[in-house]
Amino acid sequence: MKKALRLICVLLTAAIMFSLCACSEKEDESTSDGQDNTDNKPVLTYSITLPVAHNDTIDPFKDISSVNRSLVTLLYDGLVLIDEGFTAQPLLISSHTNDGRVLTVTLRNDITFSDGSAINASDVVYSFDQSKKSSYYAPRLTNIKSASAHGNSVSFELISEDINALACLDFPVVKSGTVQTQYDDTNLFDITPPTGAGRYIINGKLPAAKLTPNPHCNRSESLSIGTISLFEVNDSDGMSYGLQIDNYDYWYNDLSTGQYTRVNAGLNVVPSNNLIYLAFNEEKSIFTEDVVRRAVSMLIDRNAIASQGFQGHATSASVPFNPAWSAMKKVTVSTQMSADIDGAKAILEKAGYTSINHYGYRCSNSKSLNCNLTVCRDNEFKVAAAKQIKEQLAKLNFNVRIIELPYKEYAQAIAQGDYEMYLGEVKIPANMNITDFFTSYGTPNCDLVLTKETEESTTTYTVCHNEYKDFLAGKLSIADFCKAFETEVPFVPVCYRSGIEIYSREFTSEIRGTCYDNFYNIDTWSIKTKTEEEK
Repeated sequence: MKKALRLICVLLTAAIMFSLCACSEKEDESTSDGQDNTDNKPVLTYSITLPVAHNDTIDPFKDISSVNRSLVTLLYDGLVLIDEGFTAQPLLISSHTNDGRVLTVTLRNDITFSDGSAINASDVVYSFDQSKKSSYYAPRLTNIKSASAHGNSVSFELISEDINALACLDFPVVKSGTVQTQYDDTNLFDITPPTGAGRYIINGKLPAAKLTPNPHCNRSESLSIGTISLFEVNDSDGMSYGLQIDNYDYWYNDLSTGQYTRVNAGLNVVPSNNLIYLAFNEEKSIFTEDVVRRAVSMLIDRNAIASQGFQGHATSASVPFNPAWSAMKKVTVSTQMSADIDGAKAILEKAGYTSINHYGYRCSNSKSLNCNLTVCRDNEFKVAAAKQIKEQLAKLNFNVRIIELPYKEYAQAIAQGDYEMYLGEVKIPANMNITDFFTSYGTPNCDLVLTKETEESTTTYTVCHNEYKDFLAGKLSIADFCKAFETEVPFVPVCYRSGIEIYSREFTSEIRGTCYDNFYNIDTWSIKTKTEEEK
C-alpha cells in the first residue's frame, strides 16, 4: 500500500512539473512573439514635485499667481482644449454648431466630475457665469453675451459673428455651487477649490496637498505620473534656482517680466499668443498716410528683434495672427521678416518723401518723418526692441526719439492718447479676436488683455475693420484679410512672444507644454528615479 502511495505521489509531482514547464514554454513563446498580456497601461507609476505659491489658492476663478495658474490645467478641463496649433479640439463635447450669432455645443454622455457625478448643461452655464466674473477668463468671453442650457446642450449667444468662437470655450467646467464665495483674503490656503473634471484631483489641504489621478477622467487612464507633490514657494524665491537644487521638477516661466537667466536644466520654448506690436496715433499727421505706416512696417527687421531684443524667445510676425496658428499654415504674407529698405524707400519717394532736411529727417514738401516712440521701461525685452526699431527706421532718415516710462505712467499715457507711436503687448484670445485694434477708442494697452465689450451699433471703427468683420463672418478668407491688412497697416505686428518650460534633466521623456496647458503631454512623462515604489 505504501509503495502504491509513493508511486501516486511521484506521478502527481511529475504531472505538476510537466504542467509548469508547459506554462513556462508558452510564456516564453508569447514573449518571443512580442505578445503583451497587459492592458497597455503604464508599467511604472512615477512621482514628481511641482511648485505651489505661498498662501494662494488653486481656485481657477480667483486672482491667483502664475505658478498656481499652471496647476489649474491639471485639475480642470474645459469644453475644448487648445492644441499646439492654437486650434480648439472637443474635450467635454461631442458636437457643436455656429450659425453666426449662436454657438451651440452638445455634451458627451460619458463625462463626470471627480466625485463621480454627471456633468450637465446647467454646470456649464454655472461655470460660464463664474468665468465671466473672473479677471483671467473674462477677456476671452467678451464676445459671448450669455449662456443657456437646453437638455444636454448649451447655447452661447454671440455679440458679433465669430467663426472661431469655439476656441473661447476652454474655461474650467466645475460643479454647480462648488465655487467658494466667502473666504478670508489673508488665508487663501483655506479656500476649497471647486469640483472639476481634470486629469488630477487634489488630496489634502494646501500646501501639503498632493495631486493624484482622477479615477473618473478618461484622460487619466494613460498617465504615468501617479503622485504630484507640491513644494511651497514665495514670490521672492528664485524659481530657476529652486528647480536646480531639486525642490521641484518643472516650472513654466511666461517671461512676462522681460528678463531671462540661463539655467542648468532642460528647457523648451513655448509659443504664446502674446502679440508685440507697434501702434500709431493717427492724430500725428504722417500716420494718416497708409504709405508711411506701410513703410514703417517694411523697415522693421522682425527677425533681428525676435532673436536679439527678445533673446530668441519670440516668433516674427507681419500680420496680426499667430504664425503657429494652424489656420495660418497655408497663408503666404508679402511683408518680409527682415527689413526691406529698398522697398520702403521706393514707396516713400513715390509719395513725395524725397528730400532730407537740415535736421537729417526725410521729408516731403509739408511733412517730415519724425516722431516719438513710447515704451514701458520696466521690460528689458521691449526696451531693447524699441532701440532696434529706432536704428532700423533711421536707415531711411526716419527719426525716432524713445520715451521710456514706468508701467503705471506708460499705461496712463497710452490710455489718454498721449503718444505718437508706442510699443505694446496684448494677450490675444485663442479665437484670435483682434476687434479692439480697429475700434475708435484705439489699440489695446501694453500688457493688458482685450477687455472692452461694446455693441457694434455704438462703436465706430478704423481702417481694415470691414475686412476683419467679413473674415469673422466667414465671408473673406484669412489670406485675403492678411492681404488687406498689409496694404492698410492699421498697426504693425512685430512678433509673438514665447514662454519657456524649465524641467529636471532626470526626465526620460519629451516634455511638451503649451501656453494654455503647461502639461499638454503629461500622459507620456517619465522620470529616471522618482517612482512610487522608491517613495
